[in-house]
Amino acid sequence: VLLSTLPRTLVVTSEIKSHISSAPGVAMAGEDELVVTWRLNESLAAGEADAKYKFVMVKMCFAAVSQVERAWRKTNDDLNKDKTCQFHITKKPYLPVPSSSNNDTVTWTVEKRVPGATYFVRAYALDSSGTQVAYGQTTDKNKTSNLFVVEPITGRHVSLDIAAGVFSAFSVVSLFGFFAVEKMRAKK
Repeated sequence: VLLSTLPRTLVVTSEIKSHISSAPGVAMAGEDELVVTWRLNESLAAGEADAKYKFVMVKMCFAAVSQVERAWRKTNDDLNKDKTCQFHITKKPYLPVPSSSNNDTVTWTVEKRVPGATYFVRAYALDSSGTQVAYGQTTDKNKTSNLFVVEPITGRHVSLDIAAGVFSAFSVVSLFGFFAVEKMRAKK
């Protein structure tokens, strides 16, 4: 299936729910949540445009700026070879009419394994066989607007910094101690 042949019939929005005060448009991996909402474009007639839609699959995708000189994130029009959208968010049954069950919204905690980069969200409408038949995304065709940044985990904790400081201080004190002992032995 080629992305260029799919109609863009879904309207997708995303919002970051931060548990830690951070800059707008920035999510902390492993801590913050991404709230994604999708619906059929209002200019299309429901029932006709979405007759084949059985499921919606939502993915987080690398923006163009995060794909530069990174072949493992390369965009390919053939969706079987495309490496843009590597992070699966959800797959839910498609409901043609907005319902009170909030089936057109998902809250996803940004996983710790997500690398630091700039992203957007894309949703695919799937038919009963699981083939993509339409899509929608939070950004424009060039993947340059309505983007957000994921800050990766650092892997460093305060306890690690304290231990490094203590051992560094101990090594300096030990060095001077051994130096003083050697000087005393040399004088005898």
